[in-house]
Amino acid sequence: MPPSRTHIRELVTAYLGRHPGERPTLGPLLAALDAPGEVTARATLPGHITCSAAVIDHDGRVL
Repeated sequence: MPPSRTHIRELVTAYLGRHPGERPTLGPLLAALDAPGEVTARATLPGHITCSAAVIDHDGRVL
């Protein structure tokens, strides 16, 4: 399940609280969050938000 628009905005807001100088760089992301449409859908143009991760423990096992 993709992250919600609310969750993405909360993460970006928290990040900007620690790194306010990054606001101009994140302007397009903030604009996308304010625009209509689904920001996590592949069909969203000119881009979309996607997330993935692989978590591996000390023994090399994928968790």
